[in-house]
Amino acid sequence: MKFRYRVSAILLICFLSFSNNLTAAPSGSTDLFHDLKEYTRYLESSTGLYNELTEIFTQTSAIDDLSQAVLMETIGEENALQKKRQMSVVIEGKFKTANTKLDALYQPDFKTERFQPQVKEFNEYLKEYTATIRQSLDDTNNLFDASLTRDLSVVNQFDLRSRRTIVRALEGENQLLKLRMGQLEQNNPSYHLFKSIVHSNQSLVYLIKARISEMEKPEVTGVSNYVPENGASFVKIANIELSSSKRAVEKGTDTLKNWAQANKYKFSISEGFKNIFQSLILSFDNSFHVELKINNAFQTLLSEYPGDQSFDQVNVQIDTLIDKRMSLQSDRIQLVAEISNLGKAMSSSEQ
Repeated sequence: MKFRYRVSAILLICFLSFSNNLTAAPSGSTDLFHDLKEYTRYLESSTGLYNELTEIFTQTSAIDDLSQAVLMETIGEENALQKKRQMSVVIEGKFKTANTKLDALYQPDFKTERFQPQVKEFNEYLKEYTATIRQSLDDTNNLFDASLTRDLSVVNQFDLRSRRTIVRALEGENQLLKLRMGQLEQNNPSYHLFKSIVHSNQSLVYLIKARISEMEKPEVTGVSNYVPENGASFVKIANIELSSSKRAVEKGTDTLKNWAQANKYKFSISEGFKNIFQSLILSFDNSFHVELKINNAFQTLLSEYPGDQSFDQVNVQIDTLIDKRMSLQSDRIQLVAEISNLGKAMSSSEQ
């Protein structure tokens, strides 16, 4: 199995949590729509930076693959060193740029305190995530250097560190998502979308821990498909987490239908709001479908454990689904921007 799993988080907009304000008189919503515009600008800036950091995280897997090729002697040492230098220059340059953007991240000028906690939480998360990416880059460099020594005990040591860094990234993401869940009611579709992601992340955490347990236990000579006791236990827990994720998707789909029916009238103040309402429902519906597909992909990995014959194929599928997850997130950010613009226009026309 490859050294690295793709990791990608999602900061979904808690859009539904402030939908009640849309029924207020437009003249009384000026501050709300101003803050929405500021929040949207912040999200565009911060999630753009987050995506860049995640892409750096993903690109380091190419160096991990190079380390494995050195160990398998499918590439010469000099050729590997040259390729590694080229990749490192690009990756380190991108990381330096991301750090600069973090220091210059747009900080919104809110008129109320409505979105301040979310901004503070995500600012702190980005700093922690940047530190995790730095650790991941260091792990990757150390792993490559170890592969050149052909000392498998040293290689194993840095491979373990790399996997634990990925666990750290996933658990950090889950901590943020749980904070978001705490700000929402359970009749909110966002709550269940967050919950499904938390459980699927946790399922992946336990699968990685199962692989770590393999590396920490000595092989049993003459026994095929040997599964360490801890590894088997971790996979059982991973399956439980995955089942919880699937139930959250099912509950979220039902909750979205109920929410749409209960709040339809609140978006009937104009044709523009009606269109946004329909786009919002479709976006969340698509997100639940994406999460279900991610669950199914993880299920394939778990069902094959301790084998990994479908890993490459499933990994490509998961990459595509995560890209779709992030695209839907971006769509919802734009919907918030449209609401802000419509609301401010309505406020101005009635003043």
